Amino acid sequence: MRIILLSLLLILICGPIWAQDESLQNFETDYCTFFANGTIQEPDLWKHCCFEHDLRYWFGGALDDRDIADTYLKQCVQDVAGSFWANLIYTGVREGHKSPIQNRLHWGWGWTSHRENLPLTNPEKKIIQVNLYQLNLDQDYVENFIRKYKLN
Repeated sequence: MRIILLSLLLILICGPIWAQDESLQNFETDYCTFFANGTIQEPDLWKHCCFEHDLRYWFGGALDDRDIADTYLKQCVQDVAGSFWANLIYTGVREGHKSPIQNRLHWGWGWTSHRENLPLTNPEKKIIQVNLYQLNLDQDYVENFIRKYKLN
């Protein structure tokens, strides 16, 4: 009888933890949200920078990681278009974090269950890796992305 009671107690305590759906929704991007993907002369000039930024926002993590992703976006745009565009996009992204109206592709939007802005766990990193490899992306790109954002 004691074992049955202990088992029931364990199920009641751990059940919600075990039942959490730890999976990611399908990735999607709107590239440079509410902003151009490039200049008039080169309409997709920094589109790839915004794609990577959206990819990183998909699974979120700690807010420090968000700051790093925003800085990488700024650097990427600066590399292809210069500091004017980089600073403009970076400022827009940073100010957007303060808005009470959140874009549906906000930080960590991809998880199917609510996830706090905490560091990613190793099991979550494995889920992210599996999902990244399932996307139709160049394998070298995925491996570099995993290294860059320390997902291994």
